[in-house]
Amino acid sequence: MEKAKQVTWRLLAAGVCLLTVSSVARADSLDEQRSRYAQIKQAWDNRQMDVVEQMMPGLKDYPLYPYLEYRQITDDLMNQPAVTVTNFVRANPTLPPARTLQSRFVNELARREDWRGLLAFSPEKPGTTEAQCNYYYAKWNTGQSEEAWQGAKELWLTGKSQPNACDKLFSVWRASGKQDPLAYLERIRLAMKAGNTGLVTVLAGQMPADYQTIASAIISLANNPNTVLTFARTTGATDFTRQMAAVAFASVARQDAENARLMIPSLAQAQQLNEDHIQELRDIVAWRLMGNDVTDEQAKWRDDAIMRSQSTSLIERRVRMALGTGDRRGLNTWLARLPMEAKEKDEWRYWQADLLLERGREAEAKEILHQLMQQRGSTRWLQHNASEKSMS
Repeated sequence: MEKAKQVTWRLLAAGVCLLTVSSVARADSLDEQRSRYAQIKQAWDNRQMDVVEQMMPGLKDYPLYPYLEYRQITDDLMNQPAVTVTNFVRANPTLPPARTLQSRFVNELARREDWRGLLAFSPEKPGTTEAQCNYYYAKWNTGQSEEAWQGAKELWLTGKSQPNACDKLFSVWRASGKQDPLAYLERIRLAMKAGNTGLVTVLAGQMPADYQTIASAIISLANNPNTVLTFARTTGATDFTRQMAAVAFASVARQDAENARLMIPSLAQAQQLNEDHIQELRDIVAWRLMGNDVTDEQAKWRDDAIMRSQSTSLIERRVRMALGTGDRRGLNTWLARLPMEAKEKDEWRYWQADLLLERGREAEAKEILHQLMQQRGSTRWLQHNASEKSMS
């Protein structure tokens, strides 16, 4: 019996030793692989490609091996067949560089003018803007014009400057006569709103000869938004000119809210603005008159503008202003002005309950607070608000 125990312990000890040796061997192997990986990268940087080709096959089991494969593919992307790139992307779907490789190869196939190959490689729209422009240009080149124009319009409607690869797509779209003139004007407006004066100038300069008067006015407005009143008075009132005036007006309001406020009646007259358009301008200025430095006249004007406004975010800003100044009457007024959907937010329900308590309507207040307490995660939020109230 004693002898059997000794044999058992010896076997266990041998097993532990084997496991230890195996672990050490694996550690040594990993260290060796890490060292070889660094050597390959160094050789690659030094363009010692014979060393790279000799050492790479021995690292196929190393976790970072796909990065070497990626470098191998992209170093010679212009000569890679589509199947090589496809197989790599499918084999490494979570590898960060692999996520961009598909778009890069779409652009490479466009460079080769292999339009059918491009669509075979990327049946779905790729990720980057440049690749998307090449994708839709390939659609046009293979007779799928309607899809090409739809994609062109989506890519067109932005205030940003698009990659050069998009120029070909936009050019054939315009030449086809399918480019909506309204889409052209909308991009000018978006560029103006984004502050992309260069793009506004380019687009306005491309307008037809019989549009040169409005084109010049647009360029002047983009370069100096403070000329908005001149623009409004010298251009015929259209939906487009009203939109452009509103964008420039917002820029003026950011610099000088009082100047913008006094300008509203003149703009309204010059561009024949309706009440909704005028209120849009009032809202823009009201956002700029929320500080402690406003005059009594400005404060009265601001509150009158907000009282007429349909902007929930603007009214909520006014509620928070009342909270910040401890204005209980104002808090009640502006909470009541919120639309019903906004009143149901936890934050505003809490303050409605607080006002009810103040008026002695405890049952209604406690019902609201009880409902808030039942909601997951509300307890800490309620404690925070109660703490803020006690400090005010």
